[in-house]
Amino acid sequence: MAVAAFLPNRLGKRPVGAGGDVLSAVPRLHPEAGVQRVAGKLMAAGPDDFMHRFEDEQGQVSAVAERIVELVDGRRTVADIVTVLCQEFEVEPEVCREDTLSFVRLLVEKKVLVLGP
Repeated sequence: MAVAAFLPNRLGKRPVGAGGDVLSAVPRLHPEAGVQRVAGKLMAAGPDDFMHRFEDEQGQVSAVAERIVELVDGRRTVADIVTVLCQEFEVEPEVCREDTLSFVRLLVEKKVLVLGP
């Protein structure tokens, strides 16, 4: 359901986020989702009672994942977020771009974020 969760673009021809549009899309918190810091960890609740903790495979807080969510302000594009992450973390731009795109798509699929123009 990844593409169905994206908001339609202004022209209505195809959803924002389809194909290469994700980098130019502006992520926003899903209108029925909430994000809050609990016991020092950022957590998100989606409209389907889905709870998401931003942790790595070992259960450690992922500073990058939390930072991506913190940077979602309804003004920055995904490309803008990638630029900030490359400035703040030691990461190759291509790796950062691909990882950020994957993570944003996951959060859209889980109805934590929506993408728009």
